[in-house]
Amino acid sequence: MRPKSIIPIRPDLDIAVVYTHERDLMPKLLSSLAASGDGLRMRLLLIDNVSAEGGDEYRRYFPDTIVMRNEKRLFYGANLNRAIRASTARYLLMLNTDMFFDPPEQCLARMIEFMDEQPDCGISGCRLYRGDGEFAFPARRFQTLPLILARRLGLARLLRNTVDRHFYRERSIHEAWPCDWLSGCFMLVRREAINDVGFLDEGFVKYFEDVDLCLRMARAGWRVMYNGGTYGYHLEERGSKRLFSADARRHLKSYLHWLWKWGFSPEHQAAAAPAALRRAA
Repeated sequence: MRPKSIIPIRPDLDIAVVYTHERDLMPKLLSSLAASGDGLRMRLLLIDNVSAEGGDEYRRYFPDTIVMRNEKRLFYGANLNRAIRASTARYLLMLNTDMFFDPPEQCLARMIEFMDEQPDCGISGCRLYRGDGEFAFPARRFQTLPLILARRLGLARLLRNTVDRHFYRERSIHEAWPCDWLSGCFMLVRREAINDVGFLDEGFVKYFEDVDLCLRMARAGWRVMYNGGTYGYHLEERGSKRLFSADARRHLKSYLHWLWKWGFSPEHQAAAAPAALRRAA
């Protein structure tokens, strides 16, 4: 008698993490992740971006872990596209290594519940705080030229209304609402939505991949949602903040690619989805 074939159980959530040299961050990230999704079938997709020691030691945090080793170092979009190709779960969480969570909060479980209740939501993010407890404003409006000038040239005080609008400061951080885009440090993506819009654009050297993905979601009729009902922490260090740094040059290059692709009025592009594709609000 031929043995019965075993059909693998589909995970609820695949978690994509790109690891290069963040050895001091990984234990806190992975241990808090593993304890923040009670009742979920979770799998870790770890992209080893040519680290010095490899990623095998991090298998212990999740029973199901896939380690994908790069032969050469890749940027954000190319790394996460590897995870998208490998993922089979209902949802894929794209996550930075400089994140951690409060296990009693059950952030991952609450975010999956939120997505299950919002079938037209293609991508969502949670409330995020920096290490010092300051709110990180993960939901943002599309960048404008005045905003770029305000943040790059230190003109935020003169253009306060522009900056406040960019960060949705008029909205309650504890509620849920649609937004233009979400910070790429935490993006929870629905499988059907990523199948619909495709991979991250690797033409962005670094930065704007998250903005581009959210815009394409909106154009395809999927909602981009901020969920203030749960939270995590992001130990953000913006390398691009230094005006003449390598990251600042990459940021500028990616912004030029963004302008070439979408122009100065991306909000019009977001509203351009055919009515037949619009899901119920």
